Amino acid sequence: MSKVKTAEVVDSEIEQQDYESRVIAIGASAGGLEALKEFFNHVPHDCQHSFVIVQHLSPDYKSLMAELLAKNTILPIQEVKNNMVIEKGSVYLIPPKKNMTVIQGKLHLVNKPKGHDLNLPIDIFFRSIAQEYKEKSICLVLSGTGSDGTSGAREIKEFGGMVMVQDPEQAKFDGMPRSAINTGLVDYTLPVESMAGELLNYIEHPTTSHDSVEQIEEDEDTILNILKVLRKETTIDFEQYKRPTLVRRIARRISVNKLHNQREYLEFIRDNRVESDILAREFLIGVTNFFRDLYMWEKLESRIITQLVAEKKENEVFKVWCVGSSSGEEAYSIAMLISEEVKRQDKKIQIKIFATDLAANHLDIGSKGIYPESIVANVSPLRLRKFFVQRGDDYQVSDSLRKMVILVSIIY
Repeated sequence: MSKVKTAEVVDSEIEQQDYESRVIAIGASAGGLEALKEFFNHVPHDCQHSFVIVQHLSPDYKSLMAELLAKNTILPIQEVKNNMVIEKGSVYLIPPKKNMTVIQGKLHLVNKPKGHDLNLPIDIFFRSIAQEYKEKSICLVLSGTGSDGTSGAREIKEFGGMVMVQDPEQAKFDGMPRSAINTGLVDYTLPVESMAGELLNYIEHPTTSHDSVEQIEEDEDTILNILKVLRKETTIDFEQYKRPTLVRRIARRISVNKLHNQREYLEFIRDNRVESDILAREFLIGVTNFFRDLYMWEKLESRIITQLVAEKKENEVFKVWCVGSSSGEEAYSIAMLISEEVKRQDKKIQIKIFATDLAANHLDIGSKGIYPESIVANVSPLRLRKFFVQRGDDYQVSDSLRKMVILVSIIY
C-alpha cells in the first residue's frame, strides 16, 4: 500500500536535500544524447545528487530519452510532471512542449509560448536554478547548436555557482559549448567522460561547505595578502569589495585548483600569474544583458531621454558616459533609446556613448558587437530588425549603432 507524503514530510525532505545533495542542471541539444550516455557511464550508481536534463525536443514525437539513458545508469529516471519534488539520487527529464523552472525544490512546467520562433528552455531553467540555489547552483552545457544556456550560465555565475562545459573539440555540435566558453565565465572545460569525476570533486571539496567559507572569511591576513598579489599583478585594488563576495570567489578557486585552504591558495597565486588573471575575472564577473531591469529602462526612456533630446540644439552632440559597461549591452541599449527618440523628434543630433570598464576582455566582446541568439529574450523584434544583423546563430550590432559607442578599458 503506497504512503501519501504530507506537506510537512515533503518540506522536511527538501530542507534535508539542501544539506545532503545538490541539483545539477544539464543542458543539451543536437548530439546531446551521446554526451549524456557517456556522462552517466561515469556517474556512481550510489550518487546522492540529482540531475535535471533540459534538452531541445521535437514537439511531434515521444521522447525515448528515459529508455535510452537507463542503459547507462541505475539511478531512477523520470519525465517531469508538474510540481514534482526533486528527490536525491534521481534523474529528471523535461517533457516535450514544456518550459521548466524550480521553486522550493519542486519542478514546475508551463507550456512553451506559441507564435515565437525561438524558445530557450535551457536558459530559462538555468536562471531558475541560479535564483533557487544561489552559490550552490551548478550547470553543465553539453553538445548542441546555437547558444541556449549561455545567458543562464551567466546568471549562475552571478550568484556564485559553477559552470562546466563539454570540450567543444569533442562535442558533436560545438555551438552551445563555444557560446558558453566565449563568456569567459566557465569554470571547467572537459571531455564528457571526465565531467562526472570533476563535478563530484568540486561538490565534495571542503571549501564548498558553509563552515569552510566562514573560516576563510575569518582569516583576514591571508585575504589581504591575496588581494595584494592581485593588485601587484593586475593593478586593481579589490580591498573595498564586499568581503562575502570575495571569499566565495576565492573558495571556488581553491576548490577548482584542488587545494586545501586559503594559505595554500596564497602560495599558488603568488607563483601563478595566470591564476591572478582568472581570480580578477571572477571578481569582475560581467553579468549583464540588454535592457536589464526593464522597469528602470522604461522610466529612463519616457521621463529622461525624451526631455534631454528636446533640450538639445540642432547638430549638437549628445554625450553619455556608461560606467561599468561590461560587454557592452548596456551601452548599446542606451544608444538604441536615444537614437529612437532623436528620430521621433526629427532632430539632427550626433550620439556618442563612452563605455568604460575595468576588464578589457569584457570590452572586447562589446567592440565586436556580436551577441548570442538569446538576446531575443530582451530585445524586441522591431529593435532586432533596426539595430542588428543576424549572422548564423548570432546577432551583430549594425554599423550605425556601433559608431555611436566608444568602448574604453580604464585599467585591466
